[in-house]
Amino acid sequence: MALGIGGTVGGGIYVLVGAAAGHAGPGALVAFALAFLASLLIALPYAELACRYPLAGGGYAFARAVFGPHIGFLMGWGFWGAYLFISGYVTLGFGGYLEVVTGLPTIAGALSLIAACLALNLLGVRVTGTAQTAVIAVALAGLLAFAAWGLQSVELERLDPFLPGGLEGVLLASLLAFLAFGGFDMVAAAGEEIEHPERNLPRAILITLGAVFGLYLLVCFVALGALASDQLGASSAPLADAAERFGGAQARDVVVFSALLTTAATANAVLVVTSRISFAMARDGLLPTPLAGVSSRAGAPWAALVVSALLLAVVATTGSVAFAASAGGFLYVLHFVVPLIALIALRRRGALGASTFRTPMPRVILPLALLACAVLLVASGANGTAGGLGWLALGAMGYRVAVQGG
Repeated sequence: MALGIGGTVGGGIYVLVGAAAGHAGPGALVAFALAFLASLLIALPYAELACRYPLAGGGYAFARAVFGPHIGFLMGWGFWGAYLFISGYVTLGFGGYLEVVTGLPTIAGALSLIAACLALNLLGVRVTGTAQTAVIAVALAGLLAFAAWGLQSVELERLDPFLPGGLEGVLLASLLAFLAFGGFDMVAAAGEEIEHPERNLPRAILITLGAVFGLYLLVCFVALGALASDQLGASSAPLADAAERFGGAQARDVVVFSALLTTAATANAVLVVTSRISFAMARDGLLPTPLAGVSSRAGAPWAALVVSALLLAVVATTGSVAFAASAGGFLYVLHFVVPLIALIALRRRGALGASTFRTPMPRVILPLALLACAVLLVASGANGTAGGLGWLALGAMGYRVAVQGG
């Protein structure tokens, strides 16, 4: 749960709430509800696969087990690329908040965070999990403090008109809100290191979504009731501005401190996921073998951690945040499509054995989940589609040359 909530409650709660309000006004509350439903539709079959294949690499492991190494490689490469691209938004977001407090340049702060996460992860998953739990507990307390502090200052008249952008505004805001729910799949990526995965994986995934949904609605309601929708939409730090409106500089400081913790926790979760994906692919012979190295003392995949941290640093130093976010979003949504198809294929083959968790009403849930993915892929735009497909093409060429010998 700490890994899932840490990966989900990151920059989205601080930025995307404002962006959603800019499109839908108070209807952003409806948008977050629709995004939660879309996430739940995808999470239910994903949780079932996580139970059946509790393996390092999450969706990559599912795809490889069902469709073989070729599709498995593209799935893993796309999954890896999604989080590598998206990491720039998270680490630079941390650096930006840190600069407000200390004056340290944004990139320097981002690189410092990556180095700290690497050092922590090299100590092993138990130490990482303990630290993640502690950080998220403090961060969630800060967000709840924002909500409790501002709840008494909510002006209900700010919620009228409720749908100034109409249905179109709500749908656009729903696409943004979906990105704010991204992260529940991180739990499955560390499946081999979780005790009793057949019980704990689905619980952690579903509880993560439920807890985050409740938090998002509460925080969004307070922000909309404290600051006008157009002001929230135009702000680069909407929650901080809303907090300053009802609580002054002290409330703003609480939000900034909470933002630092949550972006740090998200960056740590991203490093866990990217390293486990590359480790699993190397162990399966789909990436260079040295990436499968594991520390005998801590049990952590040290080589994959180091390489992933270096790539995160490259993105933070040289990447375009806007392009990286769109390309990463395309790849992130795409990585759900293959596991969904894999589960459908297993059901048609009659190859499903006993499982402690099964997707309810699969003939309804699975088509709806694929439809949600299709809408989100289209919404990523031309730049995101081109960037994502370019990354996949690069991986396919490298796979053919290095693995298949041309």
